[in-house]
Amino acid sequence: MFYSMTGYGTGQAISKKMEVLCEIKSVNNRFVDISFRGYSLPNDFEEYIKIQLKKKFLRGSFEVKIHDNFQSEHSYELNQESIRNLKSTLKASKDFKNLNLKLSDLRDIPGLLTVRSSKKDISPLGKKALNIAIKNLVESRAKEGQKIEKIIIAKTLFLKNAHQKLSRSAPSLLKHRVKTIKNKFIQKYIDINKDEIANELSNVALKHDIAEELERISFHIESLNKLFKLKNAHGKKMDFILQELFREVNTLSVKIEKPDLKDLALTMKLKVEELREQAQNLE
Repeated sequence: MFYSMTGYGTGQAISKKMEVLCEIKSVNNRFVDISFRGYSLPNDFEEYIKIQLKKKFLRGSFEVKIHDNFQSEHSYELNQESIRNLKSTLKASKDFKNLNLKLSDLRDIPGLLTVRSSKKDISPLGKKALNIAIKNLVESRAKEGQKIEKIIIAKTLFLKNAHQKLSRSAPSLLKHRVKTIKNKFIQKYIDINKDEIANELSNVALKHDIAEELERISFHIESLNKLFKLKNAHGKKMDFILQELFREVNTLSVKIEKPDLKDLALTMKLKVEELREQAQNLE
């Protein structure tokens, strides 16, 4: 089973006085990369989130956002000593006659009014919301993975059928090449003996023999099919197999000269490139 690296999951946890919502978005990345948006979280809670995500996912870029509906509580404290000093100073000044001070008069004077804000610890509810969001994210990535898997299976089947056709046609390819060379000799009136012809044809057979490439392609296709049966298939492993497959198909397309079969080999090359693009999206 394949999992896409692209997905989205939300989780919600509610108590009597507070509600916490966790959102996680994930996209492609070679490694696990985690960033936070919105509410500033305590360091220990951030670390908990990172540990949970790394436990569950092999790679991907994750954006985590935590919301809550709790309103901050504020407390106020007046510095009585500073206020007495202010009044004393104002009384001694000839420029101030009215000493009826208002809150608006005090708030902008440093040290007179202290405002403290308190924020409830959302970690307990946040962890519950996080676990739900991770569960939903896994399901989301699995659904996307299923779509990619169907595409990969279809393209792999094409490669398998094309490989079978080329394997059946391999003997005729060599005959086609030998015939072409003989015709060139005749057209150019080249006078060479049978041993030289045999030697030339032997070199051609070695240079244009595709048996080894076909064998390796068969092995790589079989390796891909084995990945489909694994409980947790890895995109990295698939990408490696496809790199090797691409190399063999590329060599194959160079060796083949018969137009219809060369076109088939080039189409195989294109399909492998498309498979590699899909593999980039897999975990």
